Amino acid sequence: MRYTPRPKRYLLFPAFAGVWLAVAGWSMAQTEPPVDGIRDETRALSTESHRVLAEELKQFSQNLKCDAWFQATSFMPAGLTVRRQAQITRREWSGTRPAVLMAYDRASNSNAMSFSPDFWERYPAAELVEIMQETRRIQADTKLILEERLIQATRYWMDRLRSMESVRLKQSLWLQRGEKPFALAVPIFLAGGGVILALLGIVSRRRSARAGRRFLFPEVQVGMRFGAAYGGGVTSEIKTNAGAQ
Repeated sequence: MRYTPRPKRYLLFPAFAGVWLAVAGWSMAQTEPPVDGIRDETRALSTESHRVLAEELKQFSQNLKCDAWFQATSFMPAGLTVRRQAQITRREWSGTRPAVLMAYDRASNSNAMSFSPDFWERYPAAELVEIMQETRRIQADTKLILEERLIQATRYWMDRLRSMESVRLKQSLWLQRGEKPFALAVPIFLAGGGVILALLGIVSRRRSARAGRRFLFPEVQVGMRFGAAYGGGVTSEIKTNAGAQ
């Protein structure tokens, strides 16, 4: 008797293969973030440049209290742009924490920036867009080698974001550092002016009260002498009006 395999058995292998490929693709997509903030699959950075740039990224992260990443890949998966790849990678590595990531694709020689929502809330959108455009301009400069372009572009957006954060912190203060001496002088000046005005008011009221006083000549009565009118005498009596001073 000949054995005839059932059709269902032929369908098991494609099913298991599909599941395996899906799991493998998911595990590859869920990459762990680099410890030093840099993932250079293109090997464009030398060992020393990698170390120096990693230290600068670490210092930048401490200054702005955020995650800072740099990723350079040799190619992009089909249907995926550099900008989209930067967004996906930033979310995988930082989650909901404040973060900024610059991605570079060597195949297309293009880069893209991805900022977390916290950055869009902190800083003007126009300045963040300007940072994206300037990093692309630096990356397109063929006068520089690839390593120099990547380092200059990364240092550019770090310096710009530091400057923007400094401005934001200064604007959030009630009194700016240069305004403190002026702010201290204003109350002193106002208090001194108030005292002077109060003294002038007291003097003015006194002068007004003195100006309102009425002074009248006294009524002099002299007794008659020898029967002659207005003949003079040795005694006199002075009487003033009741309301006079």
